[in-house]
Amino acid sequence: MCMTVADASVFIWGKRPEGELITVPAVEAELKDIRARSRLHIYETRVESPTTIALKAARDAAEQTGDIRSLSAADLEVLAKALEYNATLATDDYALQNVALHLGLKIEPIGQPRIKKKRKYVQRCQGCGQRFEGEACPDCGTPARKKKRCMR
Repeated sequence: MCMTVADASVFIWGKRPEGELITVPAVEAELKDIRARSRLHIYETRVESPTTIALKAARDAAEQTGDIRSLSAADLEVLAKALEYNATLATDDYALQNVALHLGLKIEPIGQPRIKKKRKYVQRCQGCGQRFEGEACPDCGTPARKKKRCMR
């Protein structure tokens, strides 16, 4: 039987993926609507915390792709749990899908289309053009733009 790690979108949209369903406590906490919370139980979803090793691997991967700023703690936990089981990840979050694809995980979109290409985001200084990470360019001191540029 296949295993699927579910993001909140599974319970919000009400579209149950096939196989055994797993999620994390942070996703359970996100479900405020009575219908979504009920679906968690109706779908007989196992709720498990990810290991610290898997969480670190998920965070590292998100930093490498440049998606770390777009992912919540719950997103990182879901990604870590999918990594632990090498499981399909059911989500509509494009940043989460991007990191999962970079990690070689399968994606199952719920209500939105799947991303078409893997992307890697980098920060480039508006002043001197150098690539960097952080709040300001270490070479010239120009503040970082909020949006990173995409490199395929």
